Amino acid sequence: MRQMACVLAMILCMSLTAMPTTAQDYTPSIFGNANMDDTIDEDDIEYARGIIDGTNEVTELADADYDGDVDEDDIAQIELIMSGVENELTLIDMADRIVTIPRPIERVVSTSLGTTRIIVALDGCDRLKGSEIDSSGNGDWAGASCVGEHQFACGGAITDVVDIGWGGTKVETIAELEPDVIFGSASDADALQDKIGAPVVVSSPSRTENMTIMEQWAQQIIFTGVVLGRDAEAEDLVSFMEDKLAMVTEISSNIDDAEKPRVYFAARAGSHTYDILTTTGYYDPIELAGGINVAKEDAVSTSEFTISKEQIVLWDPDIILLKGHKSNPPLENQYTIEMALSDPVFQDGGVNAVESGAVYYCMATCRGYPIQRYIIETMYLAKIFHPEEFSDLDLEKEGNEILEKFTHEDDLFSWLADDKGYIRDLIEDPPVAKSW
Repeated sequence: MRQMACVLAMILCMSLTAMPTTAQDYTPSIFGNANMDDTIDEDDIEYARGIIDGTNEVTELADADYDGDVDEDDIAQIELIMSGVENELTLIDMADRIVTIPRPIERVVSTSLGTTRIIVALDGCDRLKGSEIDSSGNGDWAGASCVGEHQFACGGAITDVVDIGWGGTKVETIAELEPDVIFGSASDADALQDKIGAPVVVSSPSRTENMTIMEQWAQQIIFTGVVLGRDAEAEDLVSFMEDKLAMVTEISSNIDDAEKPRVYFAARAGSHTYDILTTTGYYDPIELAGGINVAKEDAVSTSEFTISKEQIVLWDPDIILLKGHKSNPPLENQYTIEMALSDPVFQDGGVNAVESGAVYYCMATCRGYPIQRYIIETMYLAKIFHPEEFSDLDLEKEGNEILEKFTHEDDLFSWLADDKGYIRDLIEDPPVAKSW
C-alpha cells in the first residue's frame, strides 16, 4: 500500500504543474476519473480494472476512495459517483490541496466573500449558515460595504463568521455552526481545517496575467458547483454570464483600436481619501466594453498600484473612470468628478478627458470585484465608450435580470441605480455621441 501511495503522490505532483489555466479547459479534478478524460463514467471502471489487472498505468485520480490502493473498492466508489449517491468525494481544490468532502452537504460556511456570492447565485441559501456579512448595515442588499447583499438575498439567516475590518475568522462561531464543509482562503485553509475538524476547500484560483477575470470566475463557479452538488446550476450560471457579456463583446470586438477610447481607471476614488492615484492594468470591463486601459502597459502584475498625477498627464486618457462613491451625494473625503475636472495639474497638462469633460463614475469594485456588478459594468461602460453602437442596449432591464440571477431578488438594479444616482443619470440621459 505504501508503494502504491508513493506512486500516486509522485503522479499527482507532476500533473499539478500542468493544470489548465483557462475556464474553457477547466474541469475539477475528482478522484474516480481513472482514465483522466474529465468525465467519470463506465470508461473509468474499465480503466480501473486494467490497473488492477496490471494492463493499465496508475493515473493521478484512479484511487477513487483515496486509500492508497486501486482495487475493487475504487470501482464501487466510481459506480456510486456515477449514480450520484456517493457518501464522500475526494477532489483537488484550487490551492492544489487534496480534500475529502461528505455527501450530501447540508451545512456550509464560507469565509471567502467571492465564493459566498457564488453560493447564493447557485441557490444555496438553504445551506449557507455562515459568511462575512455587513452586520452593521441597514439591511439593504448592496450595503455601504457591499457585503450585505447576500445577507439580504438569504433573508437575514446568515451568521457573521468574519471579524469586521478585514480581520480573521471567528473560529468558535464557525465550530458552533457545525458545517459539513467550509469554503476558505489558501492562506488559512489548513489551519482552519485543523481547528474545526471539518473539510476546508479553496475555491478561488490564483489569477495570472493570461487569465481574464471571467475565466477565473468561471472556474470558481464550476468548482463550487461540484462541491455543493449543483453542477448543472453552475454550468447554467456560467453560460448566462457568457451570453450577457456577448451582448457587448460581439460588437466591441469588431471595433478598431483607433476608434477605442484610452481609459484611466481610478480604482479607489470612492473609498480612500481623495485618491485618484491608485489604478490597475487589469480591469477587464474596460477592454470588454471597447476601451484601452492606459495603465496596462505599466502594470507589473494583476494587483493595484500607485502612480502620480504627472503619469496620468503623460498617459493623456480620453476618459477617466472614478470608482463610484458610496453615497449619494458623495462623502467629503471621496474623490469626485468635479475634483478631477478642476485639478490644475490635469488642466495645465491638457488631459483630453478633462478638457472634454469625459470623467465618469463606475461601480464594479466593491469589496473585490462582484461578479454580478462586473457584467453590468461592462454594459454601463459600453454605453459611455460607444454610445451609437450600444444605443439599443437597455441597461436597466439587463441589470435587473443579471442581479435577479445572482440574488433571486427582483428589481435590485433599479434600486441600485436610484441609490447611487450617477447610474440613474446615465440611464435617463445616456450619451448619444462620443464625448472623447
